[in-house]
Amino acid sequence: MGPLSVAQYIRPGRLEFDLVIMDEASQVRPEEGLGAIARGKQIVIVGDPKQLPPTSFFDRLGETPVNDEEELALDDSESILDICMQTYRPARRLSWHYRSEHESLINYSNHEFYDKDLILFPSPTGIRHGLGIRFHYIKNALYEARRNKAEAEAVARAVVSHVRRYKDLSLGVGTFNLQQKELIEDRIERFRTVDPVLEEYILKQSANNTPFFIKNLENIQGDERDVIFISTTYGPDSKSKRVMQRFGPINSPNGWRRLNVIVTRAKKRVEVFSSMMSSDILVTSTSS
Repeated sequence: MGPLSVAQYIRPGRLEFDLVIMDEASQVRPEEGLGAIARGKQIVIVGDPKQLPPTSFFDRLGETPVNDEEELALDDSESILDICMQTYRPARRLSWHYRSEHESLINYSNHEFYDKDLILFPSPTGIRHGLGIRFHYIKNALYEARRNKAEAEAVARAVVSHVRRYKDLSLGVGTFNLQQKELIEDRIERFRTVDPVLEEYILKQSANNTPFFIKNLENIQGDERDVIFISTTYGPDSKSKRVMQRFGPINSPNGWRRLNVIVTRAKKRVEVFSSMMSSDILVTSTSS
């Protein structure tokens, strides 16, 4: 059960657990976890402080429209994991990286976020065997109204191609904002109505407990698939044709944690779809 469900459905004093294990604890606020903790004799708090913190992203979706994407990330708060790491020392650190079948999939995060401390093993095979990272530059794509239509179309067509070439490999799509997620979902649904192969793949993967998904930064943590497509979403502005140096929640103080999550979901291969090149991102002394 989720921590809030424990507090809601198990009457105080009715059940006492010998052990309570709380996973993905970096996303659990202390007040949300206390109900479960109070019902246990021992607790094991599991999580990654370098992944997503608690956020009110979903709490606010039903309220008045948010005018600025960056507002969605301004109120990250302390988690039960943060408190436990301060209270119980030393924390037990898992250093063996098990997910990636090719070292390039975790190298970036290992260098930038984990102090090169993860234990990795080089893969005996490379990109020719379907492993590692691939980059797809989408020419003449424009970013407008928080969406990138050309990029969404390219990702949707790549999904169809994947289904035909790699029927046995699970697939997920990650986007940098909610609007792009919804746009790609719309494109996939259109293809799905006329493509029985795509329909069969989606049903088969759901039956295998590895359903095909399209998720944005805020809700992709905890997922893993054989292959992950990433739509970086942002690109040249539709009017000025320049890449504005605003990348939504990625620009927030905890944006690096969101980036760390989305780039580490794949077991075999990551394919990045972008209408930006590295030279389009201008790094200065004041850049986030």
